[in-house]
This record gives sequence, C-alpha cells and structure tokens, in this order.
Amino acid sequence: MANEIVLKKRSDGIAIVTLNRPEAMNAINRAMVRKLRDAIRDVESDEAVDVIIVAGSGGKAFCVGIDLKERQTLSDEEAAVLRLEEMFPMYSEFEAKRKPSIAVVDGHCLAGGFEIALACDLIFATPRSTFGLPEVKWGLIPAAGGCRKLPKLIGAARAKELILTASTFDAVAAERMGVINRIVSGEELMPQALEMAQCIRGNVQVAVRGAKRCMDHALDMEHSESFDIDISNGCYAAKERKEGVSQFAGRKPAHS
Repeated sequence: MANEIVLKKRSDGIAIVTLNRPEAMNAINRAMVRKLRDAIRDVESDEAVDVIIVAGSGGKAFCVGIDLKERQTLSDEEAAVLRLEEMFPMYSEFEAKRKPSIAVVDGHCLAGGFEIALACDLIFATPRSTFGLPEVKWGLIPAAGGCRKLPKLIGAARAKELILTASTFDAVAAERMGVINRIVSGEELMPQALEMAQCIRGNVQVAVRGAKRCMDHALDMEHSESFDIDISNGCYAAKERKEGVSQFAGRKPAHS
C-alpha cells in the first residue's frame, strides 16, 4: 500500500506531515483519511513535537479535496459511513489539535484540501497557488469547516460570493483578503515555514498552546459543525449531487 501520509519528526521539535498522493493531486481517499488521523494523534501525543507543518507532495497541488473517483466506487451506505465516521471526525480532530500548525501550499488548494489548510493556524503559499471551495458545482457544500471559517477570515459578504459562485482565487488575492499569511517562492517555502516554526518554538509552549486555544475559541464561539453536517447530508442524498459528482469524475451520470 502506498504511503498516503508521510510523517517526519525532526530533532528540533518540528513535525512535517506530507499529503502524499501526487498522482491524484493529493486527493483525499479512505487510506489518507485514516493515516492523517493517525499522524495527527501521533504528533499531538508526542511531547517532543511543538509545531506541525502540513505540506503536499508532487509540486502541483497541496490537496484538491475528496477523491471523487473513489467516491464513485462506493455505495451510498459506504460513502455515508466514510463521511460521518471517518472524514468529518478527521477534520474535527485536525481543528482541535493543541499544537500550532503551518500549511505550506504550492499549487492547487481546493475544496476539502483548502479546509485542511484553513484548519491550520498559518498558511504560506507560492505565487502559483490557487484556492477555492467549489463544492456547490458538485451538489455539495464545504461542510468540513469552509462555511464556518472563511466568513470569519474575510467577512460574510465576500465569503458568500466565493462559495456560492464556486470561484477560485490566486495567492495575491488570498493574501490581500487575509486568507494566507504570506506569499513565498517555491525555493523558500519550506525554509520560511521552518523558520516560523522555530520562532514559535522559541516561546513558552504552555503559553503558546493556551493563546492558540483562546483565539480558536473566540473565532468559533458559535460553533456550528453539526449544523453544517446536517445540511451536507441533505445535499449528499440529492439526485443532483450524484449527477454533479459523476460529471466531474468524467463518468456518465448515475440516475437513481
């Protein structure tokens, strides 16, 4: 089985978690969900790790979201189990992590992949990177944090425009709107992320984690993850969603 997630723990207290399906632009399949959950639990429980860096392999994408081609092979029952018992819990665990994290984005960062980046505390991106939450094209919604987090970052009006039109935007726009922290060349992306991680590590970690927890709580006081999942379930059961996903995956629409 391929290594869908590569975890590297450095001797300096920094762990690098790499999404490793470059042949599929790091799309999230069942194996990646399980291994990413394992990796996050590992680094969260390891007191030698203070900061987490999340990257994508291959140089084309950070992550383009759920593997819709794999989704087409699942029955409705199997897909429901994957979403409710594995995928949504993965995002919840990722958001709830105590330790600061930095997403390093080089290339496409879309849909559920963008939601992974949004679950990190900082985002560094290369100039060629693109971002977006295009789920409504497929009859879905960004239920893994996008509908909650993006409005709080950039304001409700702008977030609604981007989500309801399924728009993508480049790194310059992302930095201008406050979605990402900085634009960095490809050669400097990981070195600058490591430098930032070391800067964070230079402080008292109990205070770093406490400050992070306070800010996360303040940003998510009206936590509505369960509401998002309920709405997502309604979309997922709709005939239009099945047709939209089938068309995107390059297959004849499945009628039920």
